[in-house]
Amino acid sequence: MRVPVKMEYELGELTEERLREMGARCVGETLDMEYYYDTESFQLASTQTWLNQHEGKWGLILAQAQDITPSESEETKKSEEQKSNMAASSSQEREQPGSHPEKRSTADSENLTSKREVQSKSSDDIAAGSAYTELNDPRSIMMHITKCLQLPLTQAEVQKMTMKNFLRMTQIQIYDSWMGSRSIKYSMPGGFMLALERNYRTPTVASSVFLSMDADVLNISSELERMDRLHKDLGLKPKASLHS
Repeated sequence: MRVPVKMEYELGELTEERLREMGARCVGETLDMEYYYDTESFQLASTQTWLNQHEGKWGLILAQAQDITPSESEETKKSEEQKSNMAASSSQEREQPGSHPEKRSTADSENLTSKREVQSKSSDDIAAGSAYTELNDPRSIMMHITKCLQLPLTQAEVQKMTMKNFLRMTQIQIYDSWMGSRSIKYSMPGGFMLALERNYRTPTVASSVFLSMDADVLNISSELERMDRLHKDLGLKPKASLHS
């Protein structure tokens, strides 16, 4: 009879190198990505409006001073976490693996630099505590962008459009992305599994490593000793206490 055993540690400086040496095999990877959208000339950000997509859900952050219709107002809510993430991700460069789905040419890089300047300037207002609202309903988002860009679209026409078609028509595209977290699962010799989790939202917190196995109940002591030897061989550190 076997029971699952799982222990949590902190990533060591040599852990990833040791994983390769031990022949660990990657069996899964999960990325928590957030994408930012705008026009080529950065029209949305220049009017203090930011469009983003996270986990398949859309969000449009805008200054509360902007006019919103009653229907849009019903779909709005305060989003302090979103505002702080937007401010942090826009005010500084992030160089992370897979941070952008496409390669850029030199001209694209120069264009992105100018976009970041506009974004950073507007983000200072968010960080300073200016009042902002977030729209989450795709129809309300499309209607507000229609007003923002002064597009010749009626409400009836917008209601029939998908977000994908709307973005294509308005030439709004991904200009940047940010990885919030990354989880990688490894299969290891001896029946062990290891999950490495990095949270980029709190870079000062060490990455977590979860070591697990299905232990033989009749030999639980020796099984735990095997796990203890493995965590030392991998250079894993004991998980720091939240109160330390």
